[in-house]
Amino acid sequence: AAVRSEMIVHQSTLDDETASPTSTLRKNLTASDHYGVAADIDLDMIATTALRVTDTTFDLSSSTIEALPIATYDTDAGFGYGAKGFLLNQLGSGESFDVTLFHSTEGERWYRAMIAWPDVELRHRKIYPIAIDIELDYDRWIRNSYFGIGAGARFDDRRYYSREPLEASIAISRGFTTTIVGQFGARFTTVVNSGFIDSAKWNALPAPGLAGRRSWGSMYGSLRLDTRNSTVNPTRGVVLQSDAEVAPGIVGDVEFVTLGATAQHFWKLWYPTTVLATRVAFRGMIAPDVPTHALLSLGGNNTLRGSPQDRYLDRIMAVANAELRFPIMWRFGGVVGYDAGMVWNRLGDVDLSNWAVNPVVGLRFSMDTFVVRLDVGFGRETTGVYFNFGHIF
Repeated sequence: AAVRSEMIVHQSTLDDETASPTSTLRKNLTASDHYGVAADIDLDMIATTALRVTDTTFDLSSSTIEALPIATYDTDAGFGYGAKGFLLNQLGSGESFDVTLFHSTEGERWYRAMIAWPDVELRHRKIYPIAIDIELDYDRWIRNSYFGIGAGARFDDRRYYSREPLEASIAISRGFTTTIVGQFGARFTTVVNSGFIDSAKWNALPAPGLAGRRSWGSMYGSLRLDTRNSTVNPTRGVVLQSDAEVAPGIVGDVEFVTLGATAQHFWKLWYPTTVLATRVAFRGMIAPDVPTHALLSLGGNNTLRGSPQDRYLDRIMAVANAELRFPIMWRFGGVVGYDAGMVWNRLGDVDLSNWAVNPVVGLRFSMDTFVVRLDVGFGRETTGVYFNFGHIF
């Protein structure tokens, strides 16, 4: 702090072009001899911490319609065809509609519709009082694999059946700050398992509780710290999330509590934009009796590429993924990385030994509102080829 003696010049005096220097001094004499305490104000700190208008407003100046025909091959699904459509801000309120229709030669029938208001990317890094997400997902597999339950399930015991899950959910979220988001929702899930071939394998290794329909209604919530610069194609930032799901058995015939934690990190290494992306996730179920329909699954397109879908089933699951994402040309990019994971029946069994570790390579095609990905995973028992939308994380 310091003591200063200053003269304050009134604007009216400066506007008077006929005023002489002497008259100017006299008019401002009352303010020319004052004392006080002066302090320096760090404007950089204020600019960094102050709430900006853009933190609470959405850009509704444009709308988007994107459509993509699908023709691909997937190890689990076979040759597939279909279409994906994405509509953004067509009603002028920042909403988005996302629809996927897909059929495959191995019998997958996947229909998914999602509504988000405001759109997930529009509201990312914003402060908002409420957002609503509605999702309906039907994903029938006529030829789904079953290997058994637990880390010791043998690949040679692979059997096939028809799995038909239907899931409907609605969630409400709030952006408390630009990086902290809370969400609460309700979900209904029903799964029908059928089409068991009367083979020697099924007779020799029965799967109690696998057949028939099981349904459950659940409530779920999450709290997330999210500093990513984008939800579609992030190049930097961190995600730390804790979540819980409770199925009390009031709706349906399945009861459980699921707890989970996820950590993600994105580093921009160098230019052209090359990103190192990592994820670690852990989930566990608490329940006296969990049917196979509801067990945690490891393997396939979104967790352990290179291992078949549902390769490992149990109550506790951990997965770790690392990808180096780099540009190739135009909208095309490449990926090299590793997936690792394992399942356990009890918390006391969790360790770092005998994890499945699969190297992965892939291609990416970046649209304005979503990413198309094609991956090849190299497992200990199989090699998997996968086509889907969005990064694995």
